[in-house]
Amino acid sequence: MSAIKLENVSKYYKSAETVSVGMQKVNLDFKMGEFVAVTGESGSGKSTLLNVISGLDSYEEGELYLFGEETSHYIISDWEKYRSTYVGFVFQNYNIIDSYSVLQNVLLALEIQGYDPKKKHERAMELIDKVGLKSHAHHKASKLSGGQKQRAVIARALAKDCPIIVADEPTGNLDSKSAVQVMKLLHDISKEKLVVVVTHDFDVVEPYATRKIRMHDGEVVEDKVLRSFDEPQKSEAPVLKKMNFLTVLRFAVRNLFSTPRRTFFLMLMQIIVMLAFTLLFATIQTELVDAYSYNSSSANINVPETRMLVEKRDGSNMTQADYDYLVDIREVDKVVEKGINFYNDVNMYVFNLDHPNSDAIYYGYEYDYPGNYTELRYNFIISGTDAASTLSDRAFEGAMPTAANQVIIDDPYDNFSVGDRIVLGKTGYYSNEAELLEEGINQFVVSGITNSVHGRDASRGFIYFSDEFLASEAVPDTYEDDDVKRNLENYVYESSFEIDNMYHGMYDINGYIDDGSTELKMSLYGIEDGIDYFSETSTFTIVDIEFTGFYYDWQRDTTEDIRTFTVENVKIYDDYTGYYDVIVLNEALNEAITDAYLKAYEDYYIIKSRDSYSISVASLSAGNRVIDRIDSDTYRVFYPASVPVTQTIDVMILSIVYNVILVVFTIFLYSIVHAVSRNTMRSRSKDFAIYRSIGAQQSVVARLVVIEQVMIAFASIVLMFVILNVIAIFNITISNYLTSLTPRNYIYLFVLFLLFGAWLGLRFNKRVFKQSVIQNINISKEDN
Repeated sequence: MSAIKLENVSKYYKSAETVSVGMQKVNLDFKMGEFVAVTGESGSGKSTLLNVISGLDSYEEGELYLFGEETSHYIISDWEKYRSTYVGFVFQNYNIIDSYSVLQNVLLALEIQGYDPKKKHERAMELIDKVGLKSHAHHKASKLSGGQKQRAVIARALAKDCPIIVADEPTGNLDSKSAVQVMKLLHDISKEKLVVVVTHDFDVVEPYATRKIRMHDGEVVEDKVLRSFDEPQKSEAPVLKKMNFLTVLRFAVRNLFSTPRRTFFLMLMQIIVMLAFTLLFATIQTELVDAYSYNSSSANINVPETRMLVEKRDGSNMTQADYDYLVDIREVDKVVEKGINFYNDVNMYVFNLDHPNSDAIYYGYEYDYPGNYTELRYNFIISGTDAASTLSDRAFEGAMPTAANQVIIDDPYDNFSVGDRIVLGKTGYYSNEAELLEEGINQFVVSGITNSVHGRDASRGFIYFSDEFLASEAVPDTYEDDDVKRNLENYVYESSFEIDNMYHGMYDINGYIDDGSTELKMSLYGIEDGIDYFSETSTFTIVDIEFTGFYYDWQRDTTEDIRTFTVENVKIYDDYTGYYDVIVLNEALNEAITDAYLKAYEDYYIIKSRDSYSISVASLSAGNRVIDRIDSDTYRVFYPASVPVTQTIDVMILSIVYNVILVVFTIFLYSIVHAVSRNTMRSRSKDFAIYRSIGAQQSVVARLVVIEQVMIAFASIVLMFVILNVIAIFNITISNYLTSLTPRNYIYLFVLFLLFGAWLGLRFNKRVFKQSVIQNINISKEDN
């Protein structure tokens, strides 16, 4: 039975303008054991015939039979199976993989057909020895001579152990000695196989050929038997094993290491792009977190995302058992028993005693009474407190605080120096330094400085306490919020009262009568003459006066929480004229009213801290996991960073703008990577075409390409993160940006970069597999 039979087979090549004939109405029959020489002038159709019978190219008319089976219905996978099982190739341009050694080229054919892994190396060396290249087995193919390359390709063809060998001008680029050696090798294997050789120099083939076919203008013009041959007995068709994933993975690793410069170049390009993208992503995350924080109702509470407070739900004190329970939670980095020492419940202002002319300067104000005076102003507002031991050494300049009075402080605008004395105040303004030292919360010395900015307002920062301070009895259980208290005092004189069913208001403190009296006096006077006059014989009434006051929220500019308070034993003198309109107070009565007012509203400014532990965590995501793990029936967790914030319109717009910028930047960066990768991968088209010509199925090659790109992306990601963290050691700004990235962000970036690597591979596959194997080989010749 014929191995290959052609009946009126025609092949045409179409271009945009013309249709040319490759071969037409060809009728041929090839049997096993033949050594067939196909000759003819250039363009006669001999190479087209070879490509068609080998399954490298398709045909348009007629019928081609392979071992008696029609092929006109074959699809790509059928031709791949045919080439994998039956055909070995030897080309004029060798089509050897230059980056592989001779041994690797031969092993490639064995691995594609699923050869026994334990025996493949021995079999490859046997075939290499057979073609006389044993001493060159580990030489790169690019270093071989033309004759050596051709012999290596023959060894690779023999490695497939397939019944058909096709050779297209195998001696075209060889000297006469090498040509003879190659032809003898092909002849030696023809006794068991069908060998079809296309050549323009019949004299080289003539001593070995059993049959000569001459073509002209795509037609067979001569088909002549030269000598007899022994047709081998029918044998079973080779059984091809499917390549498994590990084999493909080995291919990918081999390819990457066999072309180190190309691999390094692709990795370098991806690392640069990944670094740029990650830094932009981290910057945007930082800006958005700051924007959310700025708009958060909890923005003024001194608990950053790296810290949370835990207390007993029943209000009882924390114990050693509670400490042990919290320490054992996986994401908890540190537990501080005296959570109160972080000043969680009071707004604090930092005053720098040693640099009064930086931001802490004296401002002049002018009032009618008591006259001109100056006021000390704060450097910045504390937006968060934390333990200094949670900072890495690269996060600050200076030294880690060791004494109770030492701190690390944020300083993005160079307002502080190491060694400066600072005071924490409960309000932003004090009349002078003496008042600040007397009424301020505590005094510290700066041992270290960071340049972090927390929140969109650069006047806000963090302060980091030493472990010694946090373990001390530094903070009382109850203290006053001076800002709120001052706010209340400023509006005492907007209170009102009634006498004889008539409404009365009050002037402020500057209007009181300082007559030296220790009695409580209220004088009502007529606004017509404005005279305050009381004689020794003036009569008076002693009454308890009920006042109506309110709390004014200056942040919201609203009046709320109206309450009443009483001042007892007030003398009301009867000697007055005019309409009851305004009262003027003496000093004693002023103090009495103020004290009563503050007593009525003391729950606003007197802060009673509850017994709580402070927990340090690595990030917001770690804090949220702690909340999930903690026993919510026993403990109450206070974690402002995790409180959902209602997005304001400006934050939403900012988020949209940032995401648009990120998308545009991503498209720009990866268009560069895609262009570079596309050109680099195009240079490998020949290698992938060789895989397919040897017998690798399209699906295997496609998988190989994707795996290679994913491996490059994976290695690039790892190196990129290493490089980024090394840079962060020396650049505090980048270090601060990276702290905004959560583990979820890192996973997102990792998956995104891997997917892009896979996408590059899929894009290349889409382009390559649009073309036949022979088209890819020809394009590769043109590129080279």
